Amino acid sequence: MTAFAEGLATALQPANLTALLGGSLLGVFAGAVPGLSSTVGLALVLPVTFALEPTPALLMMISIYMAAEYGGSITAIAIGVPGSSPALATTFDGYAMTRRGEAGRAFGISLFASMSGGILGTLLLVVALGPLSRAAIAFGPPEYFGLGVFGLAIVANLVGKDPLKGIISALIGLVAFLVGLDVLTGAPRLTFGSTTLMDGLGLVPMLIGFFAIAEALDALTGRRPRVDGTMGMRAALPRFKELFRLWRPILRGSAIGGVIGAIPGAGATIASIVAWNEERRLSRTPERFGTGEPAGIAAPEAANNACVGAAMIPLLALGIPGSASAAVLLGGLTVQGVAPGPLLMTEQASLVYALYAGFIVAVVFMLAVGRLGIPLWVRVVSLRPQILMPLVVAISLIGAFVLRGNLADAWFALFFGLVGFLMLRRGYPLAPAVLGLILGPMVETNYRRALALSSGSHTVFLESPISLVLIGLAVISFAAPALRGRLRLGNPDADR
Repeated sequence: MTAFAEGLATALQPANLTALLGGSLLGVFAGAVPGLSSTVGLALVLPVTFALEPTPALLMMISIYMAAEYGGSITAIAIGVPGSSPALATTFDGYAMTRRGEAGRAFGISLFASMSGGILGTLLLVVALGPLSRAAIAFGPPEYFGLGVFGLAIVANLVGKDPLKGIISALIGLVAFLVGLDVLTGAPRLTFGSTTLMDGLGLVPMLIGFFAIAEALDALTGRRPRVDGTMGMRAALPRFKELFRLWRPILRGSAIGGVIGAIPGAGATIASIVAWNEERRLSRTPERFGTGEPAGIAAPEAANNACVGAAMIPLLALGIPGSASAAVLLGGLTVQGVAPGPLLMTEQASLVYALYAGFIVAVVFMLAVGRLGIPLWVRVVSLRPQILMPLVVAISLIGAFVLRGNLADAWFALFFGLVGFLMLRRGYPLAPAVLGLILGPMVETNYRRALALSSGSHTVFLESPISLVLIGLAVISFAAPALRGRLRLGNPDADR
């Protein structure tokens, strides 16, 4: 506690507070703009930190990381476009709540859950640094394959009323990830001789196309009613009773985010989707999820913010980044002369405790920026579609282009936008396609690596307890919708 108090005193120094506040503002912006993310925000500010002392430089970076995870929910709730992929699950219930005129309430739930998840993730970082680092390093190809299969099994709970359409949507995502160069051999796949396709279609163009352009086209057709964003600020933050009812989803989401975030390579996107799915599975009214259920916002937002602190566990203890954003942070640590690893706590304990305290202060600044910004977010959703949607498309295409400076990404976003628009018109869900693109590489790569290590024997997936548990959970997740349907057929009063 003495060391933490000293770290807090360091974090509260004027230069460090300025760095934390500036990072929070930049992080919310990076998370909210479709096409950007915490990784992009960190990469953009990395050259600036070279001129700073190690402590303010690293505090600025962790505040960007934390605030960007919350910022992604702003556009996810306001216009149904996840600012970054970890906010994908938030769109399911957040945008549905906005469409029925409860945008302020959705923003308040998101902000409170993000704050809670950020604090709980930081506490997990402080308390469980050693044990969870040892658990994370136990993951090999079989375990990562099991994790990817479990993630794909969630498609069974995202498909809505028509499972076949959901499976077809997931297959579209799996085919999209195959385009480009083979990760293990470097051989071109489905490129049709085009050098442009060798870089792949990309996750960001699909996110922008499906959740920005497709939704914009759908709104411009006039099929969706205009959302009333002029509600009073009484709805801006949830009341105490509602917050109390959400403590279980927030705790479960934070726990899921903490565990998955500590696994290198898993990431906040998987954590938020798993958290949303688990809340839906445990709910007595799972049919309400996707229609504006508060728990469907609280759980994924708590999960993706809890991932921030958890991703620092393998980074600080082992020098292994737990996410792409943590990889950029690793670069920042290296440039500042800080060597993560087992000796970090003994050689630079003061810096570590300043980072611990910095996370708490960053959460407070994130809460302040988010709370002050809620009136602005609420007003955005009241704009007429003829004004708002062309702006969404323009900003989204610019975001797709600037991410890699590749004009082809903008064309890919337009392509996915048209495909997504047609899918919406035909009743095909978009989320399974994105999930297939995200998890496809994890499943294929680790499946092939595991077989290579076991000389082609599939028993390797059953010999690992972790892999076996994850595959078993995947089977249960696949079977759950069918079993639920049979139970409802046997009990007609179950839906009443």
